Amino acid sequence: MTDTVTDPHAARGFAARALAAMAGHGVAPTPRNYAVWFTYVSGRSPGLVHTIDEIAAAGHGFSQAKLDELFARYLAEEAQKEVYTRAERRLQEALTRLLSKLGEATGQTRAYSERLDAWSAELDSAPDGDRLRELLAEIATDTQRVLEKNGVLEQQLVRSTDEIEELRRNLAVVQHEAMTDGLTGIANRKFFDVRLAQAMRVAAAHGEPLSLLLIDIDRFKQFNDTWGHQLGDEVLRLVARTLTDCVKGRDVTARFGGEEFAIILESTRHEAALAVAEQIRTAMMRRKIVRKDSKEDLGQVTVSIGVGLYRPGDTADDLISRTDAALYAAKRGGRNRVASERELPADAAD
Repeated sequence: MTDTVTDPHAARGFAARALAAMAGHGVAPTPRNYAVWFTYVSGRSPGLVHTIDEIAAAGHGFSQAKLDELFARYLAEEAQKEVYTRAERRLQEALTRLLSKLGEATGQTRAYSERLDAWSAELDSAPDGDRLRELLAEIATDTQRVLEKNGVLEQQLVRSTDEIEELRRNLAVVQHEAMTDGLTGIANRKFFDVRLAQAMRVAAAHGEPLSLLLIDIDRFKQFNDTWGHQLGDEVLRLVARTLTDCVKGRDVTARFGGEEFAIILESTRHEAALAVAEQIRTAMMRRKIVRKDSKEDLGQVTVSIGVGLYRPGDTADDLISRTDAALYAAKRGGRNRVASERELPADAAD
């Protein structure tokens, strides 16, 4: 059966439907957004189809933050795999050419060495003057030929080395982008999951403390509905910058999903984590949201924060679940506050 996505007629139909859907939902026609909607209308990802249908049915709209989240969740890994596949193929081709040239050079050097041995043996036999001049001419000619070929080889080796280095840099960029949230520029959920697993292994192996913060923007949906998704995206960026400013270089700040963020505090005891959380809360209260065009003061955006502590034997889900419970305790307690998992009832913390 012909692939419905690669079939030109079907692909044109999907493209038209994707653009129409984007226009209908007020979505900016960027390459990433187009990839999301093309995948949606083509039905290639049932999970994406289900999620978009749910969002549309609820009438929440499609902010750029939400679209970036959909891309990261359903398409980023596939796109990354395609880039890696192409890079691996190019790298294999470059290495094949490189090995071929090295083999060619080895053959040339071996042949030249054999000729030198023959010339040396003939010189030992004390040839007459005419033959001596012929030998010297042959040696000079062959030596010049080898030098010229080696010069060409050196240029080819330099080009191959440059190509391999370019591939290495490109892969590093792809890897960075795959682990970075497109809207805020901080780590994404995928990077968070990897680093949390690493931090938990270190904590378990060395008995070091490990704390986790989950941060949620208070009444963010209300803000979006009142002021629009564009300003909502600016708030997400502002929160991300504030979080980054409040933590040490080794601590991981990540966008956990939607308007929720997470911070991994390695080698940090619970009391110190509470202090960091309180610093973040007060720092956000000092930030004002101002429209760039009209300079209108839109007031404050506050955050609620849950603080969790790693326990020996925890899985990542265990730690996240307790921290999430603390976050919702902060929300239920009036928002704009910090809550610790230690404040929870015993059954809620387990």
